[in-house]
Amino acid sequence: MKDTLLLLMTPNMSLQKWKAIGQLNREIDIYNSLIKAAGLKLLIFSYGRNDQHLVKDHPDIQVLTIPSWIPARMPFKLQNLIYETLAPWYYRDYFKRVILAKTNQFAAGRFGLILKFLFGIPLVIRMGYYRSHFQPISKIKSIREKLFFRFSDKLIVTSYAAKKFISETYHIPNNKILWMCNSIDLSIFKPQPAEKEFDVIFVGRLEKIKNIKLLLKTVNRASLKALIIGRGSLVKDMFDFVIHNDKITWMESVNNSDLPAYYNKAHAFLILSDYEGCPKSLLEAMACGIPCIGTNVPGIRECMDDEQNGLLVEKNADDIQKKLLLIKNNPLLAKKLTDNAIKWVGSNCELEANVRKEFELFKEAINAKYKNTPFNRPVPTSNTPVTTKF
Repeated sequence: MKDTLLLLMTPNMSLQKWKAIGQLNREIDIYNSLIKAAGLKLLIFSYGRNDQHLVKDHPDIQVLTIPSWIPARMPFKLQNLIYETLAPWYYRDYFKRVILAKTNQFAAGRFGLILKFLFGIPLVIRMGYYRSHFQPISKIKSIREKLFFRFSDKLIVTSYAAKKFISETYHIPNNKILWMCNSIDLSIFKPQPAEKEFDVIFVGRLEKIKNIKLLLKTVNRASLKALIIGRGSLVKDMFDFVIHNDKITWMESVNNSDLPAYYNKAHAFLILSDYEGCPKSLLEAMACGIPCIGTNVPGIRECMDDEQNGLLVEKNADDIQKKLLLIKNNPLLAKKLTDNAIKWVGSNCELEANVRKEFELFKEAINAKYKNTPFNRPVPTSNTPVTTKF
């Protein structure tokens, strides 16, 4: 019996890595909501080696990992190649129970298509991070995208601009693409009474794309008390900077469910990336009701309407400092931004509403494949019990 939803993680990603960056509980909560709505079990295809114990409290979740007989000392790309080549045979009994496969990011689409051709599993490709609509790509990558989009059953994108680009460039029907912002649990991420301990907060990966050096330059020039939460390839730069600046508090990782307490301790949230998909940290900060300042780039400006629910800035310290002072000196503007931000997130990112959207998308993909066993259940809501399987 096909009773399983398959989550395909991005190559080199594992539950251990999700835990290390504080995302494990958030992601598991989202997929728990999906499988409860669908009455299914969840199978996670991970590129880790010791992940099952991380979901021991979730009896309906099983994790497939790289077998121990694939040497860990091999380069990651070679490990992945062997793993993906042999997994359809090695884990075939698990895959035979899968009714639908979903990627967590675009890169997992390759293995998803292999499973589709071998086992006839409908494939939904989710792209929480897609940039081809504003950054030129090579001909080879363009061909790969075309193949992935054409042969998948459904697509999920977090940007309307991305949906429009994919539809027009690759001639993909609009009804095959679901545009949906990232999901936020608004029962957790919300305004809380808290003493403001920090002028600004940043939550995210410490990578060049996030303009960490500009962030540090701005904080230092304005002598701001800042809280920075994140880890990445620029961790050494962060360590060196923090040693010489006692106004910066740096934490490598915080459990996602604990983040609201930290957001609410800050006067403002900063995100200065070169580009984004649909940044969850920005949505979380908006939901917590603190004024948000972000660079005027793709992904951020789709979430923030300048001077309405946030402030957009250019990538220079002077403009950023100017906007921070504007928030500090104008409490009426700050209240307007936060009130509108909370409303916007509530309308576009609420977890239960997004689960219903995905539920409908899954239903369409499954009904198209299994025509003799149509799935006609109603869209689940908090008042609708869900126990019947697809």
